[in-house]
Amino acid sequence: MDSTDDLQPPCNCGALGDHPGNPNCAHLPLVEIEVSGGRSACLQAIGFLRTGYMVDIKHQWQDPETESWVFKVSAGKTYLRPFTAPAPPTSEAAVLACLTDQLGLEVSEDVLHTLTGIDDQNLSTTLEALTAAGEIERIAPGFYRKNT
Repeated sequence: MDSTDDLQPPCNCGALGDHPGNPNCAHLPLVEIEVSGGRSACLQAIGFLRTGYMVDIKHQWQDPETESWVFKVSAGKTYLRPFTAPAPPTSEAAVLACLTDQLGLEVSEDVLHTLTGIDDQNLSTTLEALTAAGEIERIAPGFYRKNT
């Protein structure tokens, strides 16, 4: 008898046919998630989920009793590598890239600091310059948005 030690187990993706697991397998498990609260907070949470998961908003509505928003989403882990493009040449380009990615959504200064890696002083100066130039708008203290 031959040894079975070198046999690879089949993929658990649920696809028909026996095949070895690989990163290109398109049948990924999905998780149903419910996010509720203020609309902008829900959208920020969904945006954060999108940094590591493939997220699809299935339903959204406003609860008439509590006036809070409810989003039903499905999320699945992707096998794609994180975004590995070279860093933008300036701090302005990095901030604009982050806000363009979240177009129309309020993004906090803390989130921008985390995503861009720009030090606090340089980030504050950059945000002030972009706001003064009309590139972005300041929604509230510490919150910014790019609409177009």
